Amino acid sequence: MALPAETLSRIIQPPSLHQPVIGPCRIRTTIEDFQVEEIPAYQLSGAGEHAYLWIEKRGVSSPELVSRIIRTLGIPSKDVSLAGQKDRYAITRQYCSIPKRLAINVERLNSDEVTVISSTFHQNKLKTGHLKGNRFRLVLRSATGSFTTVEQQSVEARLNQLVESGLPNYFGPQRFGHGGNTVVDGLRFLKGKLPKDHWPENQSRTLRRLALSAVQSSIFNLVLSQRVAAGNAGLPQSGDVVIRKGGTKPYRYPDGAVTTDIVPAGPMPGPEMLAAGGDIEQMELAAMEKLGLRPQDFERYAKLTSGVRRKMLEFPSNVSVSLTDDGALEVCFDLSAGTYATTLLQEVASEVVDCGSQIAATSAESDFSSETGE
Repeated sequence: MALPAETLSRIIQPPSLHQPVIGPCRIRTTIEDFQVEEIPAYQLSGAGEHAYLWIEKRGVSSPELVSRIIRTLGIPSKDVSLAGQKDRYAITRQYCSIPKRLAINVERLNSDEVTVISSTFHQNKLKTGHLKGNRFRLVLRSATGSFTTVEQQSVEARLNQLVESGLPNYFGPQRFGHGGNTVVDGLRFLKGKLPKDHWPENQSRTLRRLALSAVQSSIFNLVLSQRVAAGNAGLPQSGDVVIRKGGTKPYRYPDGAVTTDIVPAGPMPGPEMLAAGGDIEQMELAAMEKLGLRPQDFERYAKLTSGVRRKMLEFPSNVSVSLTDDGALEVCFDLSAGTYATTLLQEVASEVVDCGSQIAATSAESDFSSETGE
């Protein structure tokens, strides 16, 4: 099942909101060039039956981190929890929770790639989504030489603009697999056309979830790219579903309401998703039709595709830009959980070459992580 080239391009390489302020750049030239730190959703109490390990990993995916914890500490997989996934080709810091009674030998996890920085206790188990956001420190290297002070100032001005006006909350290309193959798998699976032995048995559940999520994400990107092209991605329209900038609950836009504190929310289809109305609903259905889908197709796997609304715009915070001694740009910013750093960079540079993704693509290791911290 092949996707039309134009549709696939719209999904994987959707249009940016702004013209770039610098030329082509490279990211993740080294592991040190891409650093991510989780911003937890709540403060830890220091007491309870769950141990929270604050872990730094270098060149290790989150699934591999979990596997190491299971093997080294002899812990059942159900007792190991992360709030979100983190990239492999990076230095990342994130929490992992395990039962307190099993935390005696956590120092055994320490290696050249993994360090348990600290541990504390809390009353509840860490769960996916227990995450406020991620703090990024990225080094951008010019593809043509060195950046200048003028370019540093231009990037800083653009980031401050995004703080105020927001950036398109696209899913990054890594969400969709090499050449969109994860999306194609998800479409075939939804239609019952994927062989039962397509995925390794021990990875089937994870890959099924990722493939179905890639389909939902494709529809979101198609809708958002159309809104960006129309110039109304941040302007609620009649029939829109919206979410407050600092909130999470979607609701139908009351026509004529003040729009300064709300943003449109695009579709991640499923039976529990709040439907849009009027022309907006028709546009979303048309995006689904481009993939040969109807709303009822998501009911078959309702537990995996329950449906949700995602903000079309997100707003970075704590931004800064500095020029390094070797002519690179060090860019720092915070993003809400689920927002891609590479999507932000597309609003800055004319082209972003992700050297880490190129390395991952040539590796034999399966890597299911993403930079969003989901």
